[in-house]
Amino acid sequence: MLKGWMLAQNADQDKEFDQLICDGKTLRGSASQSDGADGATRFVTQVTLYTRELGVAIAQTSFDTGESHERAALKALLSSLELDGVLIQADALHTSPAFFSSPPSRAPTCS
Repeated sequence: MLKGWMLAQNADQDKEFDQLICDGKTLRGSASQSDGADGATRFVTQVTLYTRELGVAIAQTSFDTGESHERAALKALLSSLELDGVLIQADALHTSPAFFSSPPSRAPTCS
């Protein structure tokens, strides 16, 4: 149902889109106390891009939550790929503020 809605937002509704699905997971057993003043617990998180068509992971990266964020990790992964004609599915975490600094589009976007 969501895919149908996203495709309806595109002017060229007959066009087929490749689909990339992103997901971030905290790695079990990776928690450590921060040395920072806030005392927040830090974790190692892995962000993975899956291709729906092939059903496999095509790219992944890891980061320390005390040094980076899932949005930055996903943006770095996507910047290394050709995204023309690609529908990207991501968590609500990636919806605001605009993910990319490109102008608004009627086509499905990451913003």
